[in-house]
Amino acid sequence: MVVPSLKLQDLIEEIRGAKTQAQEREVIQKECAHIRASFRDGDPVHRHRQLAKLLYVHMLGYPAHFGQMECLKLIASSRFTDKRVGYLGAMLLLDERHDAHLLITNSIKNDLSQGIQPVQGLALCTLSTMGSAEMCR
Repeated sequence: MVVPSLKLQDLIEEIRGAKTQAQEREVIQKECAHIRASFRDGDPVHRHRQLAKLLYVHMLGYPAHFGQMECLKLIASSRFTDKRVGYLGAMLLLDERHDAHLLITNSIKNDLSQGIQPVQGLALCTLSTMGSAEMCR
């Protein structure tokens, strides 16, 4: 029987409810396994929710490098909710040393030229946070 993945709020409550650090690690490892499986299955509907949970895990100091390519997939999406989480993930998970950093440049250019102000705002915020000299040309 497959146990369903937790919602972000439920994950936060379960992590906060852990009595020891070992229990916290166990909760996080279990949920990260669910997130990886969801990414592998290619579930596009819930991808932004899974990445949001992964970003929370990253903010707690646990490794979340396996979400880098998912950020790029979400940024390339046409849905604003996907783009919002994708850009946030890119700002948190990527830096100049990662190759995925260079792949985001074209998406930022496309979003800046779209003419939709909220999307342009996301692209500009990401550019200001992680833009290198090559990206800003």
